Amino acid sequence: MTERTDVLIVGAGPVGLVLACELRHQGVAVRVVDRRRRAAAVGGTQSRAILIWPRILEQLRRIGVSHRMVELGHLLPAVDYFSSGRLRGTVHIDRLPDTAYPFILTLAQNDTEAVLLDRLRELGGEVEGGVELTAVHDPEGDLAAELRHDDGTTETVRPGWLVGADGAGSTTRGLLDITFAADPIDITYGIGDFPIDGPVPNTVQYYYSRTGIGVIVPLKNGMFRIAGNIPHRAEGEQRPPAEMYRTMISQRTGLDIRLGDPLWTNSFRPRCGVVQQYRRGRCFLAGDAAHVVSPAGGQGMNIGLQDAVELGWKLGGVVAGRFGESILDSYEPERRSAARRVADTSAAQIRFGAAPSRWKALQRDTVFAAADRLGVLQRRFAPLLAQTDFTYGDEPGGALFRGVRVPAQVGDRLPVFAPPAVLPGLPALDLHDFTVLLWPGDTGSRDWPALRAQAHAALATEHTVHDLGSLFGRAADNLRRLLGGAPAVVAVRPDGHIAAKASPAGAGAVTDFLRSTRVGLPGGTGNKPPLLLS
Repeated sequence: MTERTDVLIVGAGPVGLVLACELRHQGVAVRVVDRRRRAAAVGGTQSRAILIWPRILEQLRRIGVSHRMVELGHLLPAVDYFSSGRLRGTVHIDRLPDTAYPFILTLAQNDTEAVLLDRLRELGGEVEGGVELTAVHDPEGDLAAELRHDDGTTETVRPGWLVGADGAGSTTRGLLDITFAADPIDITYGIGDFPIDGPVPNTVQYYYSRTGIGVIVPLKNGMFRIAGNIPHRAEGEQRPPAEMYRTMISQRTGLDIRLGDPLWTNSFRPRCGVVQQYRRGRCFLAGDAAHVVSPAGGQGMNIGLQDAVELGWKLGGVVAGRFGESILDSYEPERRSAARRVADTSAAQIRFGAAPSRWKALQRDTVFAAADRLGVLQRRFAPLLAQTDFTYGDEPGGALFRGVRVPAQVGDRLPVFAPPAVLPGLPALDLHDFTVLLWPGDTGSRDWPALRAQAHAALATEHTVHDLGSLFGRAADNLRRLLGGAPAVVAVRPDGHIAAKASPAGAGAVTDFLRSTRVGLPGGTGNKPPLLLS
């Protein structure tokens, strides 16, 4: 039997489920298969990835699950950094001015998957458990995939597209013969979830000491994620005993607390790496199948979910006939830069926390305290951890800790449009297509109608166009900070990033860009770059 479907997704973890929801939201026919038989359910014992940052909550609003995840999880306002028993600095996520989600959400991965699976079913999708991908044929042409069910039956599927979201040990990646070299970091992490008796701050806490790093993250229902570096363990060695965690926390934190019996513990040696290519023909990789990063900072799952969001709106648009296939060419370079950035951030955190000598520890603590006192820590690290400062445009030197650029450039996120609750009254973005904004800047009310008419005359009429000339008060002030004082025509992607920007007189260039993403329109060959730099 040979069956056809628009998109075959291999892997029903968070990344595969978000991608499936994105595609089903656009009416795309999707099959999701996973070798695991059992579906996710709320309340599982092994929480695995737990941290969800503001930017991905903004993105998950697109498929209607952010509110449910927030209801199920536990909210944390900040990240505290301790060294030698003293608080050296705090990054306040709750002070971010430009997001509707100014907090860190802790939610067990099992619960995340359950919420996403429920949403997929609401959208008419389902996960087929006990189904394994065994072969991929002609990925550059007439794509075919072979599936084996756990009852021994096999089938051949001819999807329009195939996405491997099947984790770090990706079968899809191996079948596509895509090289993946992940370098191990010379450190072993122990992790586990424990109840704690005693007072613990309601923040993410990093404790640096001469004996290593200790991490405490509050979860819901009185549980806490405990993590830190431990002595290397042989392959297959028994999981770290609870007493090892008790000793680690006692030595490194100085807190007067007692760890109870754990729900679970585990240990691993983290690896960092990015695949040689994210795509082969009509096949893509996403999430851990494409990149693995150190757990330091808790960013790994978040960048995987953003892979799914970006691939979802682009691939859904291609299948629906809105975009030419060349829009998919930007998926790899854009998401590779995101993965590389998180890998660099995680590595920097590990190096920062190591400080093997007393002198290096003193240097670290002095720099950290000064950065906190001068406000640099908050300005740079809060948007970095929240992933609200990431850009798909040109990065200046030293961009890892650059903070949010103002005015916003092409590739940057336009935060006020992502969640309408931030600034009520602003127009909503099209979730599946580009939106055009006409921004008057500091142009007077007498001159703006002529400039607006000039822009309208050059713009493609098949896109939603919003005139922002009538805005006033806080909404106008925030946009002036983000877009600057000069009048502009701005094309915004469905994910809230600026795709193109020009003056009203140059609005024709924005039209050219928008038409270049299309098929069946004049100039719509789909052969132009995905970003038109202003």
